[in-house]
Amino acid sequence: MVAKHVAVSGSAKTLKPPSYRERSHYKYFLPIQTRWSDNDQYGHINNSIYYHYIDTVVNEYLIRHCGLTPQDPTQTKPIGLVVASSANFYAPASYPSVIQAGLAIVKRGRSSVQYRIGLFENEEPLAACVGSSTHVFVDAKTRRPVQQLPEAMARGLSSLESNDQQ
Repeated sequence: MVAKHVAVSGSAKTLKPPSYRERSHYKYFLPIQTRWSDNDQYGHINNSIYYHYIDTVVNEYLIRHCGLTPQDPTQTKPIGLVVASSANFYAPASYPSVIQAGLAIVKRGRSSVQYRIGLFENEEPLAACVGSSTHVFVDAKTRRPVQQLPEAMARGLSSLESNDQQ
C-alpha cells in the first residue's frame, strides 16, 4: 500500500496505512479456545502461538469451504504451501479466553492467495493481532505451482475477498 499525502494547513502530511483491526475488515470468523499452555511466563499468549491461530483459521476455512484435502491419498488435489507470513501485535491476550479469528483475502492470483487475519480476544472490537499469510497452491506430487486454482476452491475463496484490498 502506498501512503497518501494530504494537505493540512498548507503543508503535506503522510497518513498512516490502515491497521485492519476492526471486525468489519473480515468476512469469516472462527472461535478458538486458548489453552493454559498458550500463555508465556509473562501471563499473556506467546507471540509464536498467534501463528498457530492464523494457520488454524486459514486451513479450517480451506478444508470446510474450498475442498482442501491435506492428506488426500490420491494426491490429485493441490496443497497450499506458506511462502510468507507476518504479524503485528497491538494488545495482549491471555488464557482463559476465546480468540475470534477473522479471515479475509487481500489478493488472489492464479496459484496464490494472500490472507489477512484479525485475532480478537473474546468480544473486543479491535484485534489484538493482525496477521498476513500467503499460500502458493502446488501439485501434491511435483510441488510445482498449479496453473489455476480448482473451481471449487476459487468459488469458496471468492466469498472472502475484501473490498479494501491493499
